[in-house]
Amino acid sequence: MRQGRTTLLLLTTLFLLTDIFFNYVLLSSGDVDFFDATTKTVFFLLGILLFSKKITWAKWILSIALILYGLVCLLLGFELMPVFYLIGLYNIFFGVYIHKSEALRSFRKEDAQSEQMRQVKIQKDEEISVLNQEQVYPTLVQRYKALMIDGLLILFTLIVTMIIVQQSEFRTPVMVSTAVLLLVIYEPFMTSYSKTVGQRMMRIKVRNHRNPEKKITLWNAYVRWFVKGILGWISFVTIHFNPQHRAIHDLASDSVMVNED
Repeated sequence: MRQGRTTLLLLTTLFLLTDIFFNYVLLSSGDVDFFDATTKTVFFLLGILLFSKKITWAKWILSIALILYGLVCLLLGFELMPVFYLIGLYNIFFGVYIHKSEALRSFRKEDAQSEQMRQVKIQKDEEISVLNQEQVYPTLVQRYKALMIDGLLILFTLIVTMIIVQQSEFRTPVMVSTAVLLLVIYEPFMTSYSKTVGQRMMRIKVRNHRNPEKKITLWNAYVRWFVKGILGWISFVTIHFNPQHRAIHDLASDSVMVNED
């Protein structure tokens, strides 16, 4: 298992280095802008993160995307520089390796006894979830309402702040600081240490997936916030496909949202 994780880390590092070079060349030539280049890189890193979380469908999406990306690099090799051939071949190799390699599969498996015990526990948890999911896990509508309340609260705070400092010479730094505080700090900190206003009003809370009695760490709260911010509403498409109503950002951050008792 450790060998597989080390292999994935090394392959990911090499991919990141080649992708940075790829983005630098295209940015220099003006063929892409910084936002597009960054979004592409984040997409692949997010796919690798989800794959490392043992999500089967992420393996398919990631491997196919890497192979297609590799083919694009091969085509660009005709127009730009031969080194793109190597980058393209590596991306194709990385995609095939993720999909087929036993070395990477090994880190996704535990020893037989531990795996059997884990499966028994998961089966029991799923049986309980199926019987009580309406009472335990919030619906998509509840979660949307909580997001709407938090969004309106942030917007209202920004408007009030703008009115208060409208005539001040420090208006710009105050507004920027307030926006950063609300957008970057509010949800992760409140989710990790308590509940956001929207979550509190809808009587829902974010908890650790493996132990719903525990809160999630601040790191996991930021992973959850980042993935949700990147994917937007797409992150919620998995809610109806698992008994615990976990969105993609829940899967990535090892969290689950539950109703209050």
